Amino acid sequence: MIYGKDIKTETMLLSEEHSNLIKNFNCGNEVMNDYLIEKADHDPQATTFIIVDTKNNSVISYYTLSCSGLVLTHGHDKITVYPAVEIKMFAIDENYQHLPYSEDSDDGNLSNMLFSDVIGHIYCFTDEQCGADKILLHSVPNAHNFYLRNGFSDYEEFMKPSTSLFTDGCIPMYMDL
Repeated sequence: MIYGKDIKTETMLLSEEHSNLIKNFNCGNEVMNDYLIEKADHDPQATTFIIVDTKNNSVISYYTLSCSGLVLTHGHDKITVYPAVEIKMFAIDENYQHLPYSEDSDDGNLSNMLFSDVIGHIYCFTDEQCGADKILLHSVPNAHNFYLRNGFSDYEEFMKPSTSLFTDGCIPMYMDL
């Protein structure tokens, strides 16, 4: 059996030259697949990174980051906005989903390790280039427990999520940096 620890990966900024590499990506969600293939490389509101299995030359995962803010309400006419980085997209190809990281089940799975690397990327970025207090995301319902296990919390009643058709049906979540 292959384990996640045996897969050599490289993270790279998505560009047009990766069009052949991403065309076979399938996370099981058509909206997320289509975003990667059709829109990600020219979305002016977000930056997409791909994580590649260097041995198989295939995309294991992708994630998309965007600047954002967490809006907190204080009474009816006061708000505070905390600078944040939003994970607009995070997807794992079906071939790599639920893959154990090692023979030790306490190590979790490859998805957890890849997501931990995304959080690490955000920490470095916010520490070295552009400060932020929070990481935000909108979870699809079937990924909610994954994000809870990885340190995210549901929005609280005084937090106001952004609204868009794209986030409809999703659960707004945050993490303090």
